[in-house]
Amino acid sequence: MRVEHPAPGLKSALDHLPRPGGSVLDLGPALGANIAWFEKARARVRVVDLERSIDDEAAREAIPAIWERKVPHLLAFDDGERFDLVLAWDLPNYVGRERWPAIARRIVERLQPAGSFHLLVRVGAEMPARPCLYRIVEGGLLSEEIVSTAVAPAPRWPHAEIEKLHDGLVAPRSHLGKHGVQEYVLEHAAVHNLPPRAVAQPRRRAR
Repeated sequence: MRVEHPAPGLKSALDHLPRPGGSVLDLGPALGANIAWFEKARARVRVVDLERSIDDEAAREAIPAIWERKVPHLLAFDDGERFDLVLAWDLPNYVGRERWPAIARRIVERLQPAGSFHLLVRVGAEMPARPCLYRIVEGGLLSEEIVSTAVAPAPRWPHAEIEKLHDGLVAPRSHLGKHGVQEYVLEHAAVHNLPPRAVAQPRRRAR
């Protein structure tokens, strides 16, 4: 099933992509519609199908120290390779709180000073059991293809945790869609000179 949604965050990130010569890292599968869109924008695209790369039980269940050593092999970049835009789609929801920070660190160090890191976070209690496929219809419109009718619990990351998981980046804006997805555009904190966002702490029970 495919549905189309407004994507104002993606539009903002695409509008700031250098043209010509912008560099894009797409962490989803190689979809012809997206590759064609960036070719038209005269941008270079590096595709790393992250779900497929980690789709084995050993990688998913690896203890943090082992997982940290796996990430440079999952995301093997050339010397000096940098990106103006990173498209994570909804993959952070599936990689999880324990493993996503290692991926985020690997990518943040490759993000250009004025670059953007775009991602989608599920805000409902459940989400499709597998990542969706996202196609850029136009700058401000995104097609979402749900490939699994099964559901799984959603992590429901709040804004402050998103920033905490992406050390060195901030999300000065986010957009909540009617389809149960919060759209984030993260950028280097130094560009905005913003203080860290407070993370809500659990309440202690009164004795």
